Amino acid sequence: MQLDRNQPRLAFFSDLYRHARQQLAPLTEGLDRAVAQYRGDDRIDGSREGALMVRNITYEIIESQVNCDIPAPKVTAMRYTPRRDRNAKAIENLCNALRDRLPFEAFNDIDERYTYIMGGSVWFVEWDETMTLGRETGGIRVSCISPRDFFPQPGVYELQDMEYCFLRFLTTRGELCRRYGVSPEQACRASLEPDTEACGDPDTVTVVVCFWRDENRDICRFVYSGDLVLSDVERYYARKGESGDEPVECPMRDIRQSDGGVIPAFTPVMDPLTGVPEMRPTCLPYYLPKYFPLVIRRNTSWEKQMLGQSDCDYLRPHQQAINKIESRILQKLLRSGVTPVVPEDCQVSVNNALFGQVIKLRPGESAQQYGTVDTTPDISRDIAEAERLYDQAKRIVGISDVYQGLDVTAANTSGYARQLQLNQAAGRLASKRRMKRAAYADLDRLIFSFYLAFADETRETVARDSFGARRRSCFNRYDFLEYDPEEGIYRYDDGYLFSAESAEAPEQQRDEMWRRNLENLTGGTLGDPTDPRTLLRYWMSQERVRYPYAAEQVEYFRQLLGSQEGGGGESFGREAADKNLRGVSGTVPHKPQG
Repeated sequence: MQLDRNQPRLAFFSDLYRHARQQLAPLTEGLDRAVAQYRGDDRIDGSREGALMVRNITYEIIESQVNCDIPAPKVTAMRYTPRRDRNAKAIENLCNALRDRLPFEAFNDIDERYTYIMGGSVWFVEWDETMTLGRETGGIRVSCISPRDFFPQPGVYELQDMEYCFLRFLTTRGELCRRYGVSPEQACRASLEPDTEACGDPDTVTVVVCFWRDENRDICRFVYSGDLVLSDVERYYARKGESGDEPVECPMRDIRQSDGGVIPAFTPVMDPLTGVPEMRPTCLPYYLPKYFPLVIRRNTSWEKQMLGQSDCDYLRPHQQAINKIESRILQKLLRSGVTPVVPEDCQVSVNNALFGQVIKLRPGESAQQYGTVDTTPDISRDIAEAERLYDQAKRIVGISDVYQGLDVTAANTSGYARQLQLNQAAGRLASKRRMKRAAYADLDRLIFSFYLAFADETRETVARDSFGARRRSCFNRYDFLEYDPEEGIYRYDDGYLFSAESAEAPEQQRDEMWRRNLENLTGGTLGDPTDPRTLLRYWMSQERVRYPYAAEQVEYFRQLLGSQEGGGGESFGREAADKNLRGVSGTVPHKPQG
């Protein structure tokens, strides 16, 4: 994006932000309408009068789709070598550790609703240098943002093809002072946008963040609130030296990589004049991320559309029709009643109290002179039509009674057969699940690039090997440096493919997995059922599907086997893991040393 250097920066970005919001006004109105519909809006399109009764099928159908599964990372090297394969596993372990450390359950909960209601969600990833954990400095912050606070470049529908995009946040003046280092007097110049005044706190302000690309397509950032500039950084990801230039790293000692390789502190460089190699300090580059720090998750894709298709848009005609029918049913019932019939000269007052009084007949009167007229209308056809519309709405989205757990005919079927029915019912939702996994893959790629650029210390995580034993895993950005002998320079190897897969079996399938593991044990599939090694394999399988107290059984049999072999408590798992690693690379990898 070309900046007008003659125009003040604040005025330039303010005008750009205002233009983007004006062009995206129809999209914003559609998002507001979808949120109101999900919350049970009683407005009827084309009418000034609202519905008397709202049967919120939109909420019910969307909530039926919410999936609590957090996809697990899967990383594969583009070109296989044992070293790249180990690096791919290190990336997976790092992303898995972040899944546990960050509140991804809360992120997923709001992300699911944003996606189905508004057609997509926005993930924001940033590197925070102020985060510390032991000797580690810096870490990842992740946020799931409402699409109503994201303003992309108009006319561009792929995030990484954009020249700029805007994010909008609500914060306090005190947070501006802490995060951006402004004085309290300067923070008073920050303002709150009119459409966010509903928060009601006078200390709350709106912060606008613009990420844009320069002529070299490097990411830059401009932050402001009102007429107060909070940050203006070109080449946002580049490290800045004392003189403002981009520095290189010159290690004072040899750097040992995880596979036993060494990056020397001095490298021989051929002198072009004398032809004699000279030992010069090794210069290592810093990695520079190439992407906007954002990830877009789409519901279902459509042409010329930044977000995906909203379920609310397709449910709206049926929601409106059902609201009209339910309002009509309520009107009929409110106007109906049972009217008493009495003789004209009857002196008894009649009310609706049950057994409130006794009518005494006069001589010559008949009880047939007294009675009622029932004016209760027939609403069976209205109810049938409402249910018909509801079934149509569910079929449009791909929701069935089996998927909602409403099919009583399947109550006596086995867990495995029940799961087959659920899988078949969820077949139409497969596209949405794939789009979710694609978004998580992009999220992992972004996290990896940030750690490759800014994580100077080795990041230790805990992983499980193929035998279920816990082991130490490390992410060391120096493991991704490769030396180019032709040019005599180091480059970062970032050629890895990212994908995501379902993290675990659904809740409905766990009891079936427990039963199948027991069948494998008793049937001899795992080996001799009386052998402690077989029992260890069985309990490790049960632990993977979260059988109660399986972890204690795994620890017991591991200690038992360790004592039989004359080793420690976890010797069996550790020796097996070392044998597995030797089988792949021929040697046990060295531990990184910083």
